Amino acid sequence: MTVVPRPASRLLTVGIFVAAAVVTACTIVAALTDPGVPSPWWLLTVPAIMLASSAPLYLDRYDDWLVVGTESCVLVLLALTLEWQDALVLWIVGIALAQCLPAARGSRPFNAARSIVAGAVAVAVLAVLDDGMFGLREVVAVVIAFTLAFLVDIGASVLRIRAAGPPGAGSLESRAYEILTLYAVYAGVTAMGYVAVLLYRTESPTALLAVVPALAIVLIAAKGVTRERETARRLNVLFETANALHSAATEKQVLAVLDAGTRQLGKSPGSGLRTDLPEATDLRRLIISGDDVYWLVIEGKRGPQASTLRNVEALESIAQQAEEALSRMRMNRDLVANAQRDPLTKLRNRSVFLATVAEVMAGGPQGDVAPCAILFCDLDGFKKVNDQFGHASGDGALIAIARRLADELPDDVHVARLGGDEFAILVGPPAGSPEGAAEYAEQIAEDVRTIVARPILVDSRTIDITVSIGIASTDDTSTSADQLLRNADIAMYVAKREGRDRIVVYRDAMGIERVRSLELADRLRRAIEERRLRVVYQPIVAAYDERILAVEALARWTEDGEVVSPEEFIPLAEEANLIEAIGRFVLEQVCDDREQLDQALEPDTAIAVNLSARQLGSPQFLASVQRAVDVLAPHPLTLEITETESISEDVIESRVMEDLIARGAVLAVDDFGVGFSSLERLMRLPVQVLKLDRIFSREIDTDESRGAFLDSMLEMASAVDLRVVVEGIERLAQVEAVLADRGAESRRAISFQGYYFGGPMSPATLVRWAAQRARTSSLRRS
Repeated sequence: MTVVPRPASRLLTVGIFVAAAVVTACTIVAALTDPGVPSPWWLLTVPAIMLASSAPLYLDRYDDWLVVGTESCVLVLLALTLEWQDALVLWIVGIALAQCLPAARGSRPFNAARSIVAGAVAVAVLAVLDDGMFGLREVVAVVIAFTLAFLVDIGASVLRIRAAGPPGAGSLESRAYEILTLYAVYAGVTAMGYVAVLLYRTESPTALLAVVPALAIVLIAAKGVTRERETARRLNVLFETANALHSAATEKQVLAVLDAGTRQLGKSPGSGLRTDLPEATDLRRLIISGDDVYWLVIEGKRGPQASTLRNVEALESIAQQAEEALSRMRMNRDLVANAQRDPLTKLRNRSVFLATVAEVMAGGPQGDVAPCAILFCDLDGFKKVNDQFGHASGDGALIAIARRLADELPDDVHVARLGGDEFAILVGPPAGSPEGAAEYAEQIAEDVRTIVARPILVDSRTIDITVSIGIASTDDTSTSADQLLRNADIAMYVAKREGRDRIVVYRDAMGIERVRSLELADRLRRAIEERRLRVVYQPIVAAYDERILAVEALARWTEDGEVVSPEEFIPLAEEANLIEAIGRFVLEQVCDDREQLDQALEPDTAIAVNLSARQLGSPQFLASVQRAVDVLAPHPLTLEITETESISEDVIESRVMEDLIARGAVLAVDDFGVGFSSLERLMRLPVQVLKLDRIFSREIDTDESRGAFLDSMLEMASAVDLRVVVEGIERLAQVEAVLADRGAESRRAISFQGYYFGGPMSPATLVRWAAQRARTSSLRRS
């Protein structure tokens, strides 16, 4: 904020300098024309002028911009006792030399020129009006002459200040009282000079020595008052600047306060806040705000060392307060930015994204909803990244995906992270294209799938991730940002259910289905709490002799007389985080059914219970397993795990599964071959039983390739010494296909589960089924 003088200020300055030059030239010419030379002792008036100039009088207590010197008392003596040209020569020399002293008025040439012009006005008026005799006429002439000189001096300062536009300039009109007070002091000092004239006339030049003590007292008093008022003024500037800095709401306001406070402190339009390098003679203080560099500058002037030090201290105080204010604003700005951005990926967060969607939707013509679409993106199986590689690698993958989306998607889309592994993208209709927002959104969705599918390198590990995307647009009669996002969320869940790594566009039917799912989830939660689920048991028989090796406990749910299929409520339970509660319920119910199970099963027949991988990390689960092992003994307890990839590295390293085996449980992998099954994961887990999903046995008796694939699975299990349960056996031909060309030893490691041998049964039905099976077996032996 370097001060740039206004044209009016420059014109006034030039005018004063021209007038001073004319006065000086005329005075020199007149002095050379008239060879008369005053007595040498008059040269003492030059140091008197210089001394009086060091004790100026100020206009007011605050701005301190307007200054009038006390040297007018010397000018009265010169003007009334010497020829006008001699008086002006001494005056001009004294004023010029006064600028070389460390005076409070500074060394600005404008002040010297202004004083020369004002003195010339006073001398000229006295030369015209004064008759050289003491009397009323001379007194009136002195009053008129020095009043005009005062007005010229003050008027030139006021006009220059108004032209330069310094702080407080607009309030000068309201300070008439202070101007009158200053004039009264100025008149008193001038009257002292007139007294010296009378002493010189009536007594002798040496009589002027009597005035010296009085003049010294006046100068000392003026100095003391000036110093006191200067200190008060400086403190007032610091106080008001501090208050203004504390109240500033923006960085721009802080800089404006700094500029104003420094200019008031420096008492010159050249002081203030600058962006360019100050002069070497200037007092300066560096201020750094972000990438911007500023200088607080007090325009250079020679002055007393104490005054300079006080200005330096005041400048440092202002600078420190400004740095605190700027630091506070940067902190507030960072807080606001963090409140609007996701802290991990730096993308928009949910609240800002919804506000953006609402703003875009409200931009339609005549109050209509503007066309736009939302992509709701959920990374598939991202939990296994955190579990397998750690949360730090998971965060790195999220950051990499966020950076890709922000950098590679078009500039006209808005990307946000909603939380976890969920991202949202706002898409409007492409500019200059006939395509609507919905069609454009599908193109963007394909780009997102491609972007996410590229391998991610995090900590020297390559991570492969896919994404499920749901799309909802304002074409679906969505009337709010929340509704549009909810519809896209529903479409994304449909994409998850349909197999993941796909794009699904929202339809109204999905909303109805989603509402039903939410209602069903709430009813399932109540059913679990009220223990209204049932547990049924499906037998697992040995391939070698069809003896019952185990029964699998399965949860069943009947709601309002309607049987809800496990294919429907089990995925719903997983989505609603109810699968653990179901697992606990089944384990407790199996213990309650112990007496009936004893009636149906041999003592060595195992009882299998499904297990959620998340239960492995729960201390309460370990306690419940120990209780079940104790209650069911001598029946072995088998725990079947479906999603082995969901078992975290922490659980593996904690050896909790080995602890379960030590407690007497048997670990099995259920539905192997689908979902998150992994041979690498299987080799690291201490499992003893492998249950092959029904997909391998479904067409084994009609499809040779299926048979070959199942054979390879059985050989793999045999190689790692795992017992195998083949699920989905529904007819004799499947049994025969599995056992074809297998020896007795191989058959001993294989067992079957399916409706061919028996479906899920209640405990009572299981007792009757086992009794009937025993009778049939006895008859066959007979």
